[in-house]
Amino acid sequence: MTASRSAVQEGFEVPGFVSENRPESEQVRSVSNRLARPLYFARYRHDKPNLGSLEQTPLADQVIVSVELRPFRPINVFCDGHHKRKPASEAGALALYDMRKSWCADIRDPFDTMQVFLPINSFRDFAAERNSSFIDFRYDLQEPRYDTVVLHLMQAMLPALERPQEVSALYLDSIFLAIRDHIAEAYGGFTKKAANPRPGLTARQLRHAIEYIEENLGQDVSLAEIANASDTSVSSLTRGFKSSLGISPHRWVLNRRIAFAQRLIYESTMALNEVAASCGFADQSHLTRVFMRNIGSSPATWRRYAQR
Repeated sequence: MTASRSAVQEGFEVPGFVSENRPESEQVRSVSNRLARPLYFARYRHDKPNLGSLEQTPLADQVIVSVELRPFRPINVFCDGHHKRKPASEAGALALYDMRKSWCADIRDPFDTMQVFLPINSFRDFAAERNSSFIDFRYDLQEPRYDTVVLHLMQAMLPALERPQEVSALYLDSIFLAIRDHIAEAYGGFTKKAANPRPGLTARQLRHAIEYIEENLGQDVSLAEIANASDTSVSSLTRGFKSSLGISPHRWVLNRRIAFAQRLIYESTMALNEVAASCGFADQSHLTRVFMRNIGSSPATWRRYAQR
């Protein structure tokens, strides 16, 4: 049904399917930055029965974290040609697919699935920060698993599929990191018990991170870019913000963008669509929604009262 694995790995960079059968709805998005390869997430949905054989694109050193959004009856799954019986599941069921192997499934029921694609190297990085080594995943597809943490994180990504222009790379980076950390802690196998992670940020690193954010409030920066500017890792950056400032980098950036918008609205006659663009929002409606949620009034109303 497919070419050799090496050929497939060389020919496919974006997740999808190599089988002739296709889901009715395939929403694949990525979060990209200048320092690393894109991270992909996707929602696949099919509302008719008897789709048939569905074969996932091999992506080499990646693992798919998959969550069902609707109930599913037992299905036959094949891993490197070996048969596995995936049991019936309810909405919220978790599955892990190691894409260093080839996977195929005989799909007979309608389905709605969210998937995140995580590099195996990210688990090696998780282990290295804890003075350990990653071995493999402690997970059996034939045993039903329900994980509310992963389900809620996946649900938090849904807006990025519907309104991608309004969801920042920093927000998606944070969710990817949270999913990676949870999967590593709950299902990862290591050479020894992972020790406490290394400290977060030095005062100098925190200062450099904040300075980089201030200089790029109008840009869609990623966690990797902020970490690079402060000479640290993404995990240390996230821990450092939470331990030093009490919030995530994403929340800090959002707060600073709102404060910047307030300053422009108060001190200038700049049009609100220009304010939105200057502060890193997708458009004026995006600025208005965030402003309403955080300040309690629209930018236009706030301007009228602030400039009295």
